[in-house]
Amino acid sequence: MNDLKSVGPRIVVWLNETQHYIGAGQGVGEHIAAALRSLLLNRRASPILILGTLWNNYATEYTTLPASGKPDPYPQTRELLAGRLISVPDNFDTVAIRDARIMASAGDPQLAQALNQAQDGRLTQYLAGSPALSERYRMSAPAVRALIQAAMDGRRFGVGSHIAGNFLARAAEDYLTDPEYLTLGDNWLYEAFCESNRPVHGNLAPLVPVRIRGAAYRHQLHQIDNIASSKYRLADSLEQLGRLERNQYCPPASFWEAADEYLTDSVELANLASAAHDRHRLYWAHRLTRRVEEHGDASALIELADMWMEEHPELAESLYRRSAEMGNARAMNSVGYLREDAGDKDEAEEWYRKASEAGDGEATYRLAEIYENLGDTEKAERLYRQALDLGHTEALGSLGRLVSDRGGDQVEAISLFTRSILLMVRQGARATIGRMDRVTGVQYSSMRPWGSGKRVANPIVEIEEKGDTGDLRGFINAVADASRNGDTYGTMCHYLLFASEDNDQAEKMLERAGRDGNTYALIELANNREKDGKVKEAEALYRALIGSGNDAPLALLANLMKKAGDLKEAESLYWRAIEAGNTYALCRLSELKEDTGDHAGAVEIALQAANAGDAGAVRALSKERASREGFDDPWPYGLEPDGTPTVESW
Repeated sequence: MNDLKSVGPRIVVWLNETQHYIGAGQGVGEHIAAALRSLLLNRRASPILILGTLWNNYATEYTTLPASGKPDPYPQTRELLAGRLISVPDNFDTVAIRDARIMASAGDPQLAQALNQAQDGRLTQYLAGSPALSERYRMSAPAVRALIQAAMDGRRFGVGSHIAGNFLARAAEDYLTDPEYLTLGDNWLYEAFCESNRPVHGNLAPLVPVRIRGAAYRHQLHQIDNIASSKYRLADSLEQLGRLERNQYCPPASFWEAADEYLTDSVELANLASAAHDRHRLYWAHRLTRRVEEHGDASALIELADMWMEEHPELAESLYRRSAEMGNARAMNSVGYLREDAGDKDEAEEWYRKASEAGDGEATYRLAEIYENLGDTEKAERLYRQALDLGHTEALGSLGRLVSDRGGDQVEAISLFTRSILLMVRQGARATIGRMDRVTGVQYSSMRPWGSGKRVANPIVEIEEKGDTGDLRGFINAVADASRNGDTYGTMCHYLLFASEDNDQAEKMLERAGRDGNTYALIELANNREKDGKVKEAEALYRALIGSGNDAPLALLANLMKKAGDLKEAESLYWRAIEAGNTYALCRLSELKEDTGDHAGAVEIALQAANAGDAGAVRALSKERASREGFDDPWPYGLEPDGTPTVESW
């Protein structure tokens, strides 16, 4: 990060696998994102280019606004990426292929081979050695495949890129079937590691040993007892293949046992605890949470406290308190919120004050609210300003109201209100799109901007970047101008400005965005018409999108058919959505099965959703069964890795 200070004009900053930088734990990623934003805004460093690669799932995670009341772990990262994401297709189009053939004919043999061998224009994957690695994985001996699959699952659940060999060795055991295990030789593990390290394409191998240079390497030489003591890196293309092909698999028991026994990084342990919780493997979620607690990582503890809040509030509060005692400001604020919710206002205020003194903007905002309710508007205003300086943008509206009420600088008040409106517009769009991400299974939040469509010079962005928000009418006019010019961002801002006051005008904005090719706008338009009772119009829009090859509205149309009583078509549409990778559709299909009396089918599909990382159907079904006479909660203590019920309390 210090190297960024030396970056000057006409320099390219290349971030390969950007998630390793801006997604770094302990707040490091946010500091890097803030430094990159500062660099982009530094006119003395201009012109510069910051270029990186980022997978869609990370883009979604970083850009989706958290739900109301939930912590915001990526504010700097989200601002860095806003309007700057360029979606790269999986394959090259006809024009790009033509250009590539010209380059190949000019003497590029690798490109020529890729053009001859790659299927469906997937040149990038081929050039990275993907076909050879994939073939090695699929044709490998069971023990080698078990090691690779354990690494795949580790990476998709948040284990770092340098994976401990002893973890892989222990985890691999249950990936083998009984017949496969019985045929293994005495040195099977050693041989499997050696085979997985053998290159298949240049220097590419499925699992590459991590080499440590210098004194650290010499020290390690004395520590190695066997090959499993090293660390390994899974090939990028196999990691992507694992995320694609194994996204509906929950790892076996040996995977979780290995994590508990051999992993020592608190961030990795917290990631795996979260993955277990998402799959209703509550025993392992709890056990790995306790491992994190043993490590005393305040930042990781608060993330796990958030995770347990709804299901196990006593555990959550104990984790918040442990993190707060270690000095974590956000944990202090959370303890204050819980105490306030419990009616203990004195202790709540004490924790808010501690958190505010430690630099937490939300706690400072809550203190301001307390003083405003007590009538001390002078102190409240000072605290609102302090909260805003600490990055808590919710203070904009409150501060604007106080400035206006006391007859202060009206230009400042208008500026505060305008910035608040702009923030609400962006939050409203992202919150709605976050909902669409889940329901449709399409990552709209990673698209630029807010779905496909036109992108032109945008006066709204200029106003925001310059901070020139003192003219409320000028801001609204800028939104209208951008919308009329066909800019998708401006059109969606325009829609959200009108949505609560003028529904007809709002619909016109959505229709305009839809004509510009914005799929999200058309889905939102159909959703609005469904809410207004215009079911046939909504159905027609959904069917038109599906007919054009867009799978996003499948689950939404299925919901519509279910409400209309056409359960056969609803189920068919849910299955189509599931085949397209939509776990939300699994949850809704489980509900449909339960409602129609197919209780075994409801359980089967709920388990399938849980294995895919969405335990919502399992939890909903547990709650439903527990509330009905003649039914018991099928999973009172959660699930075992193999999907059977956990038999005793953890």
